[in-house]
Amino acid sequence: MILGLVAPFLLQAAASAAPFPEPGVDPTTAAQPAAKAPRMARLERAVRAREKALAQIYQAADARAEEIGEEMARLAALGYTGELADLTHVLPLPVASYYLSAGYGETGPHWATIHTGLDMVAPLGTTLTAIGDGTITSVGDAGPYGLRTVLTLGDGTEVWYCHQEAAVVDSGATVEVGQPIGVLGSTGNSTGPHLHLEIRPDGGSHVDPVAWFQALGLQP
Repeated sequence: MILGLVAPFLLQAAASAAPFPEPGVDPTTAAQPAAKAPRMARLERAVRAREKALAQIYQAADARAEEIGEEMARLAALGYTGELADLTHVLPLPVASYYLSAGYGETGPHWATIHTGLDMVAPLGTTLTAIGDGTITSVGDAGPYGLRTVLTLGDGTEVWYCHQEAAVVDSGATVEVGQPIGVLGSTGNSTGPHLHLEIRPDGGSHVDPVAWFQALGLQP
């Protein structure tokens, strides 16, 4: 009789009692793995975010390296093979696109006195580029010079691009080295498509363009 009354209480107490820890397990540290889980999750998220940021940095660096490579290839075609940071001047036409048909100082029936510039023969429509940073100080018809663009460099040197088919910049425009400024043509006193290039330091008398370019490390 007494056992029958006590049995329900014994069963209830047994059900509510904390279980005995397994042999060899410290009950004070048994719950630590569960406590560490949120921190591990945060660390994993931080690592993934860092990896994503690094991947974006590497991708941007690769894209920039490709851009620099393309720019260096374009400048090399214009005769410049130095460091991009040292760039000051390039040739007005891609080296492989032209040949020289008349040098500075030549005489003949085509010129009233001497040839005052350098004639560079290339296909009609070839892009003409700014040989240095400067300002476009004149664009228009110049009689025997045909359609002429005058680029004035920072030191005052005038560069004349003559016999153009078209100009792609306006007077007063600021241009950078290697920027397109015109289209090769055969306007004015011309025997065929070519660029007549004149170099006039300080806007004064013309000088030999070949010697001028060579002093800058370029070979027309």
